[in-house]
Amino acid sequence: MSELAKLKACTTIGELARLLGFQAKTLGYIAWGTPSAAKYSTFNIPKRSGGKRTIHAPSPQLKLAQGKLSTLLQACEKEIEEDLGVKRTVAHGFKLGRSILTNADVHRRQRYVLNFDLSDFFGTINFGRVRGFLIGNRNFRLHPDVATLIAQIACHEDMLPQGAPTSPVISNLIGNILDVRLSKMARAHGCAYSRYADDITMSTSQPDFPNGIATKVDSASKWALAKEVEQAVAACGFRINHAKTRLLHRRSRQDVTGIVVNRHVNVNTDYRRAVRAMVNNLCSTGTYHREKSIVVADDTTMVSVDGTRPQLEGMLGFLLQVERYRQSDELPPPTLSSTELLLHRFLFFTTFASNDKPVILFEGKTDNIYISAAIRRLGASYPLLMTPGSKDLLVKLLPHTKTRERIFSLTGGDSPLTSFIASYRENYRRIKAPKGAKPVIVIFDNDKGSNAVIAAIKKHYKLDMPNGTQYLRVYDNLYILLTSIKDPTANHCIEHFFSASTLAKTLSGKKLSLSNKKLKDDEYGKAWFAEKIVKPYYKDIDFSGFSGILDPISEIIQNHAP
Repeated sequence: MSELAKLKACTTIGELARLLGFQAKTLGYIAWGTPSAAKYSTFNIPKRSGGKRTIHAPSPQLKLAQGKLSTLLQACEKEIEEDLGVKRTVAHGFKLGRSILTNADVHRRQRYVLNFDLSDFFGTINFGRVRGFLIGNRNFRLHPDVATLIAQIACHEDMLPQGAPTSPVISNLIGNILDVRLSKMARAHGCAYSRYADDITMSTSQPDFPNGIATKVDSASKWALAKEVEQAVAACGFRINHAKTRLLHRRSRQDVTGIVVNRHVNVNTDYRRAVRAMVNNLCSTGTYHREKSIVVADDTTMVSVDGTRPQLEGMLGFLLQVERYRQSDELPPPTLSSTELLLHRFLFFTTFASNDKPVILFEGKTDNIYISAAIRRLGASYPLLMTPGSKDLLVKLLPHTKTRERIFSLTGGDSPLTSFIASYRENYRRIKAPKGAKPVIVIFDNDKGSNAVIAAIKKHYKLDMPNGTQYLRVYDNLYILLTSIKDPTANHCIEHFFSASTLAKTLSGKKLSLSNKKLKDDEYGKAWFAEKIVKPYYKDIDFSGFSGILDPISEIIQNHAP
């Protein structure tokens, strides 16, 4: 039975409670027994356009119920769209696979772009509208008692609260009525239509913007929505914020939900320049400032505040998200884009030059799992690696990620790490801010592959690694560490730190192969060993052999001085 069918089959509070995974008594108390003042905590945040936005954050228990209800309603919404044959919805807010980018993409390369907002979007959807919709809508037709309970869980002070998990999906369900009317009206006048929450956009490439949608009201380029549009919005129970109605010609910068759409989806130049300046300041001084909106006496003002690294990483991530969306149908170019180069500089600074913990990079993708498990098992003997009496590691074990693979070419193996080491000095010298307080340790298996690494170090840094040593300080805070003492005849990999009994464990009758060659039918590889044996059963594994790598790591950390 589908989720929608299950919901429609509910006729009592108890049946809805069971569908949501609650006892009837518990869900009833959440909805009606909890005092209104205890259900939410309220605070204000500034709007970019000025003024403030009131957020109602639900209590943990209410949030849990709303989260489960939201998941159920989203499944119902998806089922309804599939049954109706909807392939591309016009609503892009709060929907899986939709975003401000997909919303903006609808309006690329148009002569005219019209934007207008709905006023107090969530606030206009009250208890009665929610309950009435669930009872009367032909796709739901819920039992009145069930509809009442859903509305009670979802509403606060007779409206959908901004901050509740249920508000987005319910607003989309009810807003769909408006979308049907306005999209039909837009098509009739040769316009494209989309909605992102309370932001509505229509666009066209006709020589003149259709008067049936909006008209120019004076010489100051102000535009007013047509009476038919106003009436359609009002008939659906919403209000228009007339102060935000604007028509953008292709000769000016056209933006939709903050995304420029003149030629292709893009970020406006001012934002990109601001982010670049912040990265430059961070890498030059160790700090940067950003503009922040604050609410003072019910008004919004901009102030300059110290920015954090996560905030700047988020801004860079947004730039990269827009760029990758634009290139989604293409293979990544062989060289880094300007955005990726900017991200490279930021990540090199925050991850390697000005890292707050010692950083460890690995040759193999499974090595991270081994070392993490070993430190957790032997942590009491290594206070520089793990806080005594805690599970918090004092080192950062750098995992392999798609972004890191692309930005630093760290795809695993010794060759990419060799290139990383060869270019480290050049990248490091570009950083003018304080740096090098914590070491960066690159671990290699002591086998033939490490010979290329040592040769590259000799070529680029004029340094030799004598036989009988296990690690070498390459440049400032950069070190290489072999899994065993350097010996021309050595063939040692990190898995050799495990006991013979651990390496002998079988999976589905298959034995472990440490070779990088194609596995035989009766063999399993390092990835399975790490994921299916080491990670789940690390508490039962003998890690005493890992002192051979944890000891020199601790020694490097203890002796490192900038």
